[in-house]
Amino acid sequence: MDRLKGLTEQEKAACLIAERVLSAVAEPWDIAGRSGVVDAMLTLADGRRAAFEVTVLAAEGALQTDSLMRRENHSWPLPGKWLWSIRIGAPADILRLRDSYQRIILACEAAGVQRPEDLPWRDQMADPDIRWLVEESTSKMTGHDSAPAVGGGETRSAMLGPPARVGIVDRSLTGLRPALEKAFAQHHMPRHLEKLMRAEADERHLFIPMHLSALPFSVIDGLMASETLPPDAPPLPQAITHLWLAPPFSRRVLLWNGAEWRNHHPYDD
Repeated sequence: MDRLKGLTEQEKAACLIAERVLSAVAEPWDIAGRSGVVDAMLTLADGRRAAFEVTVLAAEGALQTDSLMRRENHSWPLPGKWLWSIRIGAPADILRLRDSYQRIILACEAAGVQRPEDLPWRDQMADPDIRWLVEESTSKMTGHDSAPAVGGGETRSAMLGPPARVGIVDRSLTGLRPALEKAFAQHHMPRHLEKLMRAEADERHLFIPMHLSALPFSVIDGLMASETLPPDAPPLPQAITHLWLAPPFSRRVLLWNGAEWRNHHPYDD
């Protein structure tokens, strides 16, 4: 029997992490006709109760883009001779590119260029989809002329992925607090904060699974790649006592307990 029935897979995972870290027991709460309540209640080891709210943090459109790319199996058939990678910047881009990417690829290969923006200006202006991709879209297409589309008797596919993110890494995590202040102002976050603050409990925990796009590259990479603890308290309303941050592709989860940050490694055996 699934004792966490009624929760999403993401909410279940968060509850299991909290149980392991705190030696607590989670109970689904936002079920059975309840409205405007937190996702779960935790019974802590000392018998006290903690309200537990889970909400993902991601850049606008990033989760929808990921969902659309999964439907496409992160790949499209290649029409030409080269291997291509396509970085999708927004949900609407994938719909337009699906209908135009093959023509764009063939135009680039015919001109011997690896990026649509390197096509002659007159060719860019002559094709509305190429002009849109170069001038308006946040998506990028890159051809790899040294990697053939057909190799070893197998036809490869164009690879779909999110936008590349590069930059200097904030290993001190001094940028985390201002980044969270900005993120907490996103349209969906105040609703979750208010719901948690209304909960009658001894403690109030906000658990945030973080998408790769959630925060600036310097901060999210610092969270992912190091064991450094942030130097500053998070910008939480006073009524919220605990904040969990679960960075993507990381073995650690960070927990602010009202007094200090701590690292936990609930994925380890």
